[in-house]
Amino acid sequence: MSADSVGFFKKFHEKITSEVDDVTRNNFANLESNASRVSYLHGLPAVRDYDLSSDVNSDEISVRKDLEKALRLKDEGNQAVQKGDWVKSLQLYTRSLMYVPKKDSDELAIVYANRSAALNHLEQYEDALDDIKRCLSLAYPRHLRYKVLERKARCLLVLQRNQEAVKAFQDTISALDEATNLNKEKRQKMRTDAKLMLEVLNKGLVLAGQPKDPERLKKTPPKPKLQCAINKQYPAASAAIQIDQDDTKGRYATAARDITAGETILIEKPQSAVLLPEYAKTHCQNCFMKCPIPLACPNCPNVIFCSEKCLDAALKTYHAYECHILPILWKSGCSVTCSISLRMITQNSKEYFKKIQSELDKKPNGTYKSEDYRNIYNLVAHEDKRTKQDFLHRTQMAVFLLKLLELSGYFDGKPREKPLEADNLRTMATAEEYKEDVAFFGSLLLKNLQVLQFNAHEVFELQCPRPKPGQNIIKHNGKSVFLAGAVFPTLALFNHSCDPGVVRYFWGPYVIVRAAKNIKKGEEVAENYGPIFTTVSKEQRQADLRSQYWFDCKCKPCEENWPMYEQMTENYMRFKCNSDKPCPNVIPVPYDCNEFMIKCGLCNQYTNILKGLKSLQDTEMLNKLGKAAFDDGNYGDALKRFIDTLKIYDTCLSPPYKSFYDCLNQIKQCIIFMASTYSTV
Repeated sequence: MSADSVGFFKKFHEKITSEVDDVTRNNFANLESNASRVSYLHGLPAVRDYDLSSDVNSDEISVRKDLEKALRLKDEGNQAVQKGDWVKSLQLYTRSLMYVPKKDSDELAIVYANRSAALNHLEQYEDALDDIKRCLSLAYPRHLRYKVLERKARCLLVLQRNQEAVKAFQDTISALDEATNLNKEKRQKMRTDAKLMLEVLNKGLVLAGQPKDPERLKKTPPKPKLQCAINKQYPAASAAIQIDQDDTKGRYATAARDITAGETILIEKPQSAVLLPEYAKTHCQNCFMKCPIPLACPNCPNVIFCSEKCLDAALKTYHAYECHILPILWKSGCSVTCSISLRMITQNSKEYFKKIQSELDKKPNGTYKSEDYRNIYNLVAHEDKRTKQDFLHRTQMAVFLLKLLELSGYFDGKPREKPLEADNLRTMATAEEYKEDVAFFGSLLLKNLQVLQFNAHEVFELQCPRPKPGQNIIKHNGKSVFLAGAVFPTLALFNHSCDPGVVRYFWGPYVIVRAAKNIKKGEEVAENYGPIFTTVSKEQRQADLRSQYWFDCKCKPCEENWPMYEQMTENYMRFKCNSDKPCPNVIPVPYDCNEFMIKCGLCNQYTNILKGLKSLQDTEMLNKLGKAAFDDGNYGDALKRFIDTLKIYDTCLSPPYKSFYDCLNQIKQCIIFMASTYSTV
């Protein structure tokens, strides 16, 4: 929640806090609703008169489109082309596109055309075709259209999309009639070449029976799907999951049937998610995929998108309002949870919130939809446990975000068209006409900040070293990088365990949760909020969870004080008691034991360990085969071997012991590396 030390919000927070006297603090402490807290603080002279413009340099308040800069970058790209450096030209043309103003569509078209040439030379034909389509949809000079149309035809030929290539060559011939700047001889040669290609293509298509063109190659792998029926009430989860509730645990997930290790049990799109500022120029603002051939926002040079689909989705919702306030939001140094709190508002219209205002304090009945704000609103916020200082700090952030909402045009339902100026920040006060909006949306922002403290998740991307020519990418040489923050309403219902039964990874903004263990029907399905018992001591885990999430962990490793991994001993095997009656006891069996019938000290029944010992002999070979497959990057094959090993362990032995957690760690790694999207660095 706290602001970054390099941002100006820290100064605002310290100044306002220092100017709040004891009477004001007591008055604030006696307020019982989020709306009254925001309205009261917002009305204080110290807040209303605060001049934010004094904390920010004028050139940091907004970053604007700049035709002069765009033309300079385009010229540098042209110079790189003359030197044969197509990679550098591609980078420069892309940067140029970021700064071309929307009104200069002729320049925008030319830079797209130039970038398509670079992409064509770099054999990125699909991307070249996309840029050609964009430049032709803009004011690209008619006397130059023959160039990009001929380039389009050649790209389609390489991709064996011959039906489309025929049309492109026909368009090239037509466009040559308008090529007034092209000398007659060259124009005639291009026309002759195009006609010759048309003749060859048409003959080939007739002989082949006019086959359809192949489908366009997809840039990203398909989104994973649940392997079984979905849960009708919680559609982000599989039918193997049910959500239970009691007074102690609140809502939590349990297994509706036996769940097998590796099984996908949840795929959820976030209700709201925000990319970290440091990735705003490398990853799509909407889907978080890395995009080396990006599209720019037409109104600002601050963010990029991977496709028209993502660009349109953003411009129709949150980015329409955030476009001109992002620089000041980033400069404030606020955390990603603060940005999510704002995004949770800007992604929906003012009318949407007004419509559900009377329903916010009631949990929605029926299907639990991830996109429904009411489901977020009713997640745990621990409002009853908060100190007045905690409320004061969060309310200060809510007031700052409120000011940004006003400046964005949100309260009027009309996105701001012009970049911010210093004069816009000379006061934190909002117009009197927005008094009701201040109370209502301020209360939502403050509620969001409280909910996100306990329910937000970090979104990671797997970044792998670029392989040498001819080599495959070995994902286990990569690392997970914190990319964005998000809130997943269904995943937020899963409780914590220091020995979690699941592993989660990400496909863009989607979270995918798979079972890492075999989970029996009726058992709780828990995820992990940070500390794992194998690597963090009980005292540290309890302290961390109490500090960040405000609860005392009662999971099995905490209740039974399980040892950390390095403290586990394998001087003996931890056999399960297999008496006729269910018995939870663990039977310690030394490795040099000569007996096969071992008496349980709890139920006094005998357990035959011979069958278990024979099964355990198979685990050594399974582990070797699994590790060999893993080292070769064959994660699917490795996963099968490790899951088979885990089944044997589950049948005979009871954790904690090192071999079990070695196997569990291998399963988690296989799942992550087999299915995660990744980028190369």
